[in-house]
Amino acid sequence: MKHVIITGASKGLGFALAKQYVEEGAVVHTLSRSEVSLKDVNAHQVDIGQLDQLEHVMTTIFDQLQGNVTELLLINNAGVVEPVGRVGSLQNEEIASHFTVNLTAPVILANLFVKLSESYSAPKTVLNISSGAGRSPMDGWNVYCSGKSGLDMFTKTAAVEQEEATNPIRFYSLAPGIIDTNMQSTIRSADQSRFKHVDKFKAYKEDGNLVKPEVVSDRIIHGVLKDSHENGALLSIRDYL
Repeated sequence: MKHVIITGASKGLGFALAKQYVEEGAVVHTLSRSEVSLKDVNAHQVDIGQLDQLEHVMTTIFDQLQGNVTELLLINNAGVVEPVGRVGSLQNEEIASHFTVNLTAPVILANLFVKLSESYSAPKTVLNISSGAGRSPMDGWNVYCSGKSGLDMFTKTAAVEQEEATNPIRFYSLAPGIIDTNMQSTIRSADQSRFKHVDKFKAYKEDGNLVKPEVVSDRIIHGVLKDSHENGALLSIRDYL
């Protein structure tokens, strides 16, 4: 059986991925703060910002693996966009919380995934959901851009470390595009004095340029993860739309 671990699966892209993988017969394990309203998933209600909870939940998941494991996949999807604002205007606690969720937690989860999956010979993949903002700076998103850039570099570095592995784990980082999710609503509600690009994001919604999570999910499952890429590749969903 294919086993898929997805963070941030209670809504948006994470929910769409979990739903589609269940429908296609995979065993899905979700990590979310909120309840996941899906049947036939192994749901773990956990705040990934609470780092001391991560080892327990990942160990629990691997302890539950049964039968013939044909593939293992970790999708680090959970993330936040706030705080928004220029350097010098942010609260220290908000900065620390942001990096905990968007960078530290995914790195810890990937570290645990590599460690706990060592005895499995099945194909293994870590897909980090990044952002185009990690590859191009934006005024007011200094924290968000930095965290996603860090996730991209972690992906590339982890892939380099797999070069001598007998059964190397694939590490990919994906910019998922502009998806119609709650995060986009948060972006559109930002004060222009803190994020000068807010009108552009409002126009994406008004002009119908936001992509449905289900569309992105399908392209990830049947496009991105089906294709062969260099390990450590920084990918974009735009190449699949």
